[in-house]
Amino acid sequence: MKFIIRTIIIVVASHFSLLYFPWWSMAICAFFAGAIIAGKNLSTFFSGFVGLGFLWLIQAFIIHNDSSGILSNKIAELFGLSDGIYMVIISGVIAALVGGFSTLSGFRFRRIFSGHKKSRGLYR
Repeated sequence: MKFIIRTIIIVVASHFSLLYFPWWSMAICAFFAGAIIAGKNLSTFFSGFVGLGFLWLIQAFIIHNDSSGILSNKIAELFGLSDGIYMVIISGVIAALVGGFSTLSGFRFRRIFSGHKKSRGLYR
């Protein structure tokens, strides 16, 4: 349940932040969502990965479709790709990685100050 709530918060907050702020504002939204709603490492990473990945993929596809792929096709030619849709997919994967790592960073930042100590590991 925390996974779904965290993912929805990331998508909604990032969508509205992207209307007014630069692209990296979505990483800040994901960071705070990871810090506010605790979970496990993998769950936290994948909520940011899925949330920002699908958000960016959908927005990039809408822009690609509305402009008939003019810009994405030209950029794809610069990278040696055959079609602009590959640029949409690559940008979605990059946004997903940014979202996953920023959400995980927020979760780990929270754990620094929570006093949660593990008894196992090399450094005790």
